[in-house]
Amino acid sequence: MKPLHLTVSGFTAFRQHTEIDFEGLDLFALVGPTGSGKSSLLDAMTFALYGQTARLGSTGMDALISQGERALSVALTFELHTEQGPQVYRVARSKGRRTAENETRLEQREGERWKDLAQGGGQRAVNAQIQALLGLDFRTFTKSVFLPQGEFSRLLHGTGKERQELLGELMGLQTVKDMHRYASDRAKELQFQLGSQHSVLENEYAGVTEEAVQQLRQQRTELAAQLDRWQDEREDAHVRLEGLKTVAALWQSREDAGRKLSVQQGRRAEIKRGAERAAQARRVAGILPLIDREGRARIAAERAESELRAAQAEVTQAAQALTQAQTAQEQAQAAEAQIPELEARAEYLRDAEALAARLKRAGGTPDHRHPQPLDWDEDGHAAAKADAEKLDKLKLERVQLSSRRAALDASTERLRADRELLATRKAQQARIMQDGKDAATRLERAAADHQAAQARAGLAAYAQDLQDGQPCPLCGQSVDAAHLPSHPDTAEVQRLRLALDAAGRLRDDLRGQYREITAELGVLQKDLERREAEVSDTREQLAQDEADNKVAAERISGDPADLVSRLLASLAAQVRSFGPNPVAERQKAVAQISDIRRRLSAAVQAVATASSGHAAAAATLSAAQAGAEARRAEAQEAVQELSAALDQADLSADRAKAAALPEGEIAALEQAAQTWQAGLGSLQTQVDDLSAQLTQALAGQEYDPQALPQLAQTLQALDARISQGRSDAGRLEGQERTAAERLERKRAIEAQTKELSAGMDTWRTLTNSLKANEFQQFLLAEVEANLLTGAGHILHEISDGRYRLTLDGHDYAVQDLWNAGEMRGVKTLSGGETFLASLSLAIALSDYLAGNKILGALFLDEGFGTLDPQALEAVATALENLRTQGRMVGVITHVESLSQRLPSQLLVTKSVAGSSVMRLEG
Repeated sequence: MKPLHLTVSGFTAFRQHTEIDFEGLDLFALVGPTGSGKSSLLDAMTFALYGQTARLGSTGMDALISQGERALSVALTFELHTEQGPQVYRVARSKGRRTAENETRLEQREGERWKDLAQGGGQRAVNAQIQALLGLDFRTFTKSVFLPQGEFSRLLHGTGKERQELLGELMGLQTVKDMHRYASDRAKELQFQLGSQHSVLENEYAGVTEEAVQQLRQQRTELAAQLDRWQDEREDAHVRLEGLKTVAALWQSREDAGRKLSVQQGRRAEIKRGAERAAQARRVAGILPLIDREGRARIAAERAESELRAAQAEVTQAAQALTQAQTAQEQAQAAEAQIPELEARAEYLRDAEALAARLKRAGGTPDHRHPQPLDWDEDGHAAAKADAEKLDKLKLERVQLSSRRAALDASTERLRADRELLATRKAQQARIMQDGKDAATRLERAAADHQAAQARAGLAAYAQDLQDGQPCPLCGQSVDAAHLPSHPDTAEVQRLRLALDAAGRLRDDLRGQYREITAELGVLQKDLERREAEVSDTREQLAQDEADNKVAAERISGDPADLVSRLLASLAAQVRSFGPNPVAERQKAVAQISDIRRRLSAAVQAVATASSGHAAAAATLSAAQAGAEARRAEAQEAVQELSAALDQADLSADRAKAAALPEGEIAALEQAAQTWQAGLGSLQTQVDDLSAQLTQALAGQEYDPQALPQLAQTLQALDARISQGRSDAGRLEGQERTAAERLERKRAIEAQTKELSAGMDTWRTLTNSLKANEFQQFLLAEVEANLLTGAGHILHEISDGRYRLTLDGHDYAVQDLWNAGEMRGVKTLSGGETFLASLSLAIALSDYLAGNKILGALFLDEGFGTLDPQALEAVATALENLRTQGRMVGVITHVESLSQRLPSQLLVTKSVAGSSVMRLEG
């Protein structure tokens, strides 16, 4: 995987839209002050590819969103080498503070177009496709591509135990420990289960044997034979019981029939009295209708007399109501004469109401006055009012224009101050550039002085071994002692060395200041140009708006508000001429007219209603008088007929009523007499028949009422024995079945015990094999051997064939091939040599973790504070050699001298608006 282009927005320190172009970069430095966001760029790459970062993992992703922003977005374009050749892909992710705002896309470039590979599958589908494309999961990718040199420096110098711990962390061999822990826990779990199974067999299944099951089966067979014998006895007793039940039923039936016969004979007198009462009721049945007719006629005559009195009272009340209605009608007709006068007054006041409404619509009141009123003009008033409102609006606009003018002046003043700041920064930039050139000149001079002093010191040290007159081993000439230098001045060399270091630090510091101020000037220049354009546009628009306002105000002549007031004063004077409240007066006159007409209409209606009521009451009285005469005649006729019938029967009306019975009751008494007579004969016949049947069933024997209960008790006892026997048989069957099931369960537990024992032995063996001092050490030894082999080859390549990394006993060592293969411990290496060795280890582990995948990019954290010139030369040469292996290499460094040696730089700067990235070449 080789990154080509990275775009971030709202991502940690990169609040604003930021783009980083990696195309054409082979070896570059990623530099910037602490906290500027260098590590955030690496986090952005892993977030784009895998949706997580090494620092946060896959949770708490909201922490990546810049403070105050609603969402972040990251897009990474990268290149992969496949069997079909280089392929370009683009993955983009956006994350908001709500889940609904999250989005993930994966595309492949085909010519000039991008093909969507996600196809709506969502984040999980894209993550799976990314892992399939790269062939690396998140953890392996981060350890293969992002290499922390400081960790490998610890690996290089650590003891054997420390190396194994650190290598285990880098290789992720924690899994082996987890496997050992899991196997140990599994063995303990199986041991616990095995102990539990043995405890169950010993405590719950100790007496469960095949003999116990056979014994229960024998008991159940014997009990079944005894139940068969009891069943035979029960059937015999049941047959005898049924015969006794038949005899007992005949005897009981005869006794019941005899008792019923005695009861019927005892009712003889009662039945006779009922028959006589029914005959008497038959004789008075013809008189009862006459008694009822006489009562109804008398009640009807009384009701007619009551209705006659009510009709007479109603006629009197109707006559009084008619007289009152006629009086009210006469009074209403007298008030009707006032209506013409009231209508004339209302018509007069109508004009005043219209004028008052017009005055209100125009915005005036009856109290409005002006010393110079004008005759009312509707159109003139509308035009003057429109001009007055327009003038008010123009005044408000002038106030707003004044506020805008003040804001423009403030913006202009701030712009002038920023121009001065820009000029100051440019002057500062020029001064820093000149200081940098001067510092470079001083650095070159200090380097030359230091080199000359070193040469003099070396010559002086060498001159101590020369003899006057002897040939020089270097040039071959004769040595002249008079011209030989004195003893070497080491203090002078040290002083010049310190001066050289100070000049180098000053030159590097000025370079850093120059880059920072250059980046700041770029931001300030763009912001100033944008604001100047905005201020210019605002000034032009404001001038146009002020001119438009002035022209509009000049088009209105005179004082339109005073003209409106003069016109309203004339209209208000007309309204006041009709009185203080003409509208209320007109409404009062109209209300009086309506009230008079309403009262007259109501009086006429009341007279008609009263007349109709009086006529209806008179008709009702006439009908009531006729009805009362008819009811009196009917009542007299009914009394005469009843008297004649009572005289003939020699009964009074009360005695006739007492003797009367309803027809149904009479019929019931007659039917009861007939039924009694028939039932008496039937019961006698039944008693005789049952006596004959009982005699035949006993066959000459005496009937014993106690025989049936005794036989029933015997049968009940047999039933109890059979029931108990069946219960015992069921219990024995259940015990036998339970014992058989427990025996089968015991056998299954014994089989499980054997399986658990075998499994426990397997997991114990695996636990012992995975102990840290066995399997893990074996794995780490294999990994370390492969790692040293790969690192040795890499170190040999990047050191121009001079060094090779190897193992000397239990410690790492470097073999110096330029010095007859001398072995040196890594703790004796210089800073540059240590960098080469740890870099080789880092790349070897990266290749080991990546497997057969070709990594197109590496990002190195060099992990050193400062480097001397020799170490700097070694590191720069190693990185350049590494670039020849076809990888894009990015170095995250704080060493200015190292970043200056690399061909390209990505400078990360921070400001209040957020971090930004600038690409610098050369």
